[in-house]
Amino acid sequence: MTLRNLSRRSLINVAAAGSLATLLPGRLASAAQDATPVSCESPVAANASPATAIEPVEIPPFEVPEGAIKVNMGTLPISIYAPIYLAYEKGYYAKNGLDVSTTGINSGTDIAVLTATNDLQVGLSGIGPAFWNGIDAGLPLKIIAPGHEEGNPVASPLMIAKKACDEGTITSVADLKGKRVSVNAPGATEYWLDAALGTGGLTIGDVDLQYLTFPDAVTALDSGALDAAIIGEPLATQAEQQGLLIRLASNFPVEGMQVTAVYANADWVEENPEAASGFVAGYIRACRDLMEAPNDPLNLTIINKYTDVPIQLIADSVKPVYQLNGEIHLDNLVTLQEFFADRDLMDFDGTIDPATVIDQQVIDNALTLLDGE
Repeated sequence: MTLRNLSRRSLINVAAAGSLATLLPGRLASAAQDATPVSCESPVAANASPATAIEPVEIPPFEVPEGAIKVNMGTLPISIYAPIYLAYEKGYYAKNGLDVSTTGINSGTDIAVLTATNDLQVGLSGIGPAFWNGIDAGLPLKIIAPGHEEGNPVASPLMIAKKACDEGTITSVADLKGKRVSVNAPGATEYWLDAALGTGGLTIGDVDLQYLTFPDAVTALDSGALDAAIIGEPLATQAEQQGLLIRLASNFPVEGMQVTAVYANADWVEENPEAASGFVAGYIRACRDLMEAPNDPLNLTIINKYTDVPIQLIADSVKPVYQLNGEIHLDNLVTLQEFFADRDLMDFDGTIDPATVIDQQVIDNALTLLDGE
């Protein structure tokens, strides 16, 4: 892929301010402090394994219609992208006249860069400083659907090495003061970490902040090169079941907060409004599938295909929460901007009205398509 030079310079500047990762509601000053030592014993998986092991099933084939509009989307191999994978493999996109392909990208910032330049038409990630600074700079990005929300427990817990817990060097969130703690990228995930640290009376300024991808963070924690990290599912449950990590904080004040969004190149949406609505319709239908039957064998088989995580582990892991009708919480987007501004990550004063960043017509048309099925 190549980036147009002018857009690339602009995006590099805004990307330096942070990435698109995860978000949360409210500041941590009011978070309850909890110095209760964590248990170092059995894993704390959200869902008990079923009595009968879940076996993979055959994914039914589908055909992409002639003349289908090509859509390239940036993804990461983690559970929040499950609706994208389901919508493709179940033929929802093809049914709406789309030929969707996914491109693995290293970070949310890169997804935003490539979407703004139309190298990708659609992206899904957290709405961090790079996104908002890009909007302020006039880059063509539009939110076309909500991403996922967090439940309780969260799908992105704060984790430590089991060895550190067993040795007593870290037994509570409060023990992380001055320690090396990572998020997957600069920006919105820092706000997420702030919430987890707040449960122990700390803020992000009290730790030695590092940036490592989720898989690299698991390795660094186990080796002792890192003291704690936010780890996304299903890697969190995988590391836990392998006896490498434990959850230091998995219940912090983020329940109901929309932490990601689906966004598209605004010029592409203007030129292809029906394709954009068809994409969102397939996405929402897949979200409904996941909420109605999260551990359906076909759903798990599809997620396994794209994440290479064992089916049983996916079933055991904490599940993201998805909106059934494409509702986007505008107040969440304001909260995020205010947090980033407090951390001097914004290139502008005040806040951008989230309603001006959302293409509600695309969502409404997608819902009309679903109603007609």
